[in-house]
Amino acid sequence: MADSTTPSVLRRMAEAGRAPTGGGALTPTRALGQSFAKAADEVLRLNVDVRDCRETRISLAEIPERIEDNSLLVVLEGPGEALGIMALSPAFLATLIEMQTTGRITGADPPHRRPTRTDAALSVRFVNAVLSLFETLLAADPAVVWAGRFRYGSVVDDPRPLGLMLEDCVYRALQVALDCGSDPVRRCAALLILPAEGRGPAPIREAAGGPDADAGDATADFETDWHDRMDHAVMGARAPVVAVLDRIKLPFATLLALKPGETIPLSKNALTTLRVEGQGRRFLTYGKLGQVQGSLAVRMHMSGLASDVSDGELADALSSGAKPGAAKPGTGPAEAAEQAKDVTPGKGETA
Repeated sequence: MADSTTPSVLRRMAEAGRAPTGGGALTPTRALGQSFAKAADEVLRLNVDVRDCRETRISLAEIPERIEDNSLLVVLEGPGEALGIMALSPAFLATLIEMQTTGRITGADPPHRRPTRTDAALSVRFVNAVLSLFETLLAADPAVVWAGRFRYGSVVDDPRPLGLMLEDCVYRALQVALDCGSDPVRRCAALLILPAEGRGPAPIREAAGGPDADAGDATADFETDWHDRMDHAVMGARAPVVAVLDRIKLPFATLLALKPGETIPLSKNALTTLRVEGQGRRFLTYGKLGQVQGSLAVRMHMSGLASDVSDGELADALSSGAKPGAAKPGTGPAEAAEQAKDVTPGKGETA
């Protein structure tokens, strides 16, 4: 009985973007207003009422005209290298700072000053919370294609350079008017500007037959989307890789006696058989020191010890320090050096 009455976790998540019953369609403007109100409650413990929220389409040249003086200008990074802007009015920025420092809104007027780097640092969590909630509310709406996957990137001090930073295209400008607090109430505003043509993933489709139908299709769609997002996050992670020219042992007395300008002899084949290692000094492959377009580079060749390493083992070695596969019999630094003679990076080659 419990299984038939309690929806699964996956189904509830797949239904996150459905319009609330009895309240009209959940438009992007309504979703953004709800996101600001919920983020203010969760992050700032602040009651926020949305007075108005409007969406218009503007050109790149019109963006500076829409931004209130002394607003905090946050550059948002999105899918496909897309960039957007979130501008928090001076009144809203003052409210955000006061709630995080004193826990209440003062009755004084917000100071007339330019935002600082400290202000920007204190706004990161709130901005990301708004964007995350905005994406979640629109998960099943076509608008998620242009509204999703944006996060805090950096800040700019002046709106004038935005014409050089942003793509010359049509933008959606969502203006939100807010009443923050209860006693006193401070009137604030925020502006979200995103490219009109989105580059994000498609919306999660609902199961056929509406909310009461079998959730199998919705669950499958959600799982597919979840795997795509997870793949995007994992493949975008950074893995430390170190190119080791040589390792030598010296007596402790000699080490203490080293002075600037002295030379340390390296192995004969140090330049042609340098080691490429992952985390924990785990060997991955040999490489050869060279140049590409005037810069030092390492040409890695998957011979020797690295030839038997699978993609999974290589990923483990990069991320967790797991040791890759064993060496081929009879293959060592000398053989690898012989094989590396003809792999010097040349013009146009990738190292």
